[in-house]
Amino acid sequence: MKKKWYKHVFIIVLLVNLSDITLGQVDSTSNIILNNLDSLRFAKIERKNFKIMPYVAPSYSPETEVLLTAGGLITFKAQKWNNMLNMSSVPFSIGFSSNGSLTVNIQNVIYWADDNVRTIGEFILRDMPDNYWGVGFENGLDATKSKETTFYRREYWRFFERVLFRTKGNLFVGGVIDLNGTKATEMNPVMEVDEYVLKSGSDIVNTGIGVVVEYDSRDFVQNAYKGYYLSSTFLFFQDFLGGNTKYRVLELEYRQYKMIKRERRTLAWNFKSRMSFGEEVPWSDMAMVGGPFNMRGYSLGRFRDKNMFTFTTEYRHMFKRKKLNKKGNYNSRFGYVGWAAIGTVTPHLGEFKNWLPNLGAGIRFEIQPKMNVRIDYGIARGEQGAYVTFTEAF
Repeated sequence: MKKKWYKHVFIIVLLVNLSDITLGQVDSTSNIILNNLDSLRFAKIERKNFKIMPYVAPSYSPETEVLLTAGGLITFKAQKWNNMLNMSSVPFSIGFSSNGSLTVNIQNVIYWADDNVRTIGEFILRDMPDNYWGVGFENGLDATKSKETTFYRREYWRFFERVLFRTKGNLFVGGVIDLNGTKATEMNPVMEVDEYVLKSGSDIVNTGIGVVVEYDSRDFVQNAYKGYYLSSTFLFFQDFLGGNTKYRVLELEYRQYKMIKRERRTLAWNFKSRMSFGEEVPWSDMAMVGGPFNMRGYSLGRFRDKNMFTFTTEYRHMFKRKKLNKKGNYNSRFGYVGWAAIGTVTPHLGEFKNWLPNLGAGIRFEIQPKMNVRIDYGIARGEQGAYVTFTEAF
């Protein structure tokens, strides 16, 4: 454990040094901030209302170990003439890791028709060594991670997209499609006789469609400083749509963002749940905690079951400068976050007896207004993880 801790610290220090920034100024509420942050430069391709900012960065997570990622952030306006319309964003990345993982990730948040229509989604492709601890809280807690007990290789893909239509005020209604697949190979002896794997198989395709209702008063979807977000999504996964599974999923989410004394200091909290119904919920698509967006620090899939609930509180702080920057304001491009979270997985609704703790902190670099590079380090029960991405966790 101690060696792993030092490895993660080394990676975070490396990420900071790669940014070529210097420590300096003092904030009235903080001891250390960065001096002359406007001297920080990023490569970019820019046209009016359209930018591409490429990057190359290392990171670490329990799933991929050391990962070298190349990618970028595309921002644009779907209506070039509309100065009131928020910038749409498409972060994308491809990564290769020390354990032989290949990962591709493309996300999108696009505002159309005076923000009366939104499309939000992602495409994921992974070919990587993975671990399957089994289904249930106890297996995630007690199973020993090893080649003989948890290891297998997973090919995974997902296309997920929501199309939302503004109905009245901040209320949106729309449709959602979720297509994903898992192919498991090189399974260990324990996994080969697992009851859930035997039932669902090792080559699974899930095809789902559904409806979504959202209330969204956030000032900016990708990185809100204030407002509310409530979402309810109901998905039907059916074999006649092209997959080989039949089950239903209800996802509920509540987020709130509260400004603390000034803009760019935000207290945010998030409740998230995923509930599955039916007897054919595959082991590959059960509710899970972990990964870069939920209970950061836990290996994604270590804890999985039919139902999942998490609650996260996060403080986000972007520093102020003592001198005006070149844009004529006192905004620094550097900040930090700290969070605390709890979560659980359970086979039955109403059984919330096993809770997992989660703590973490991170640093932020603003590369475009309200668009940050996120570097997070999460501490979980028995493991840790470091993550680098463009989008906030929630």
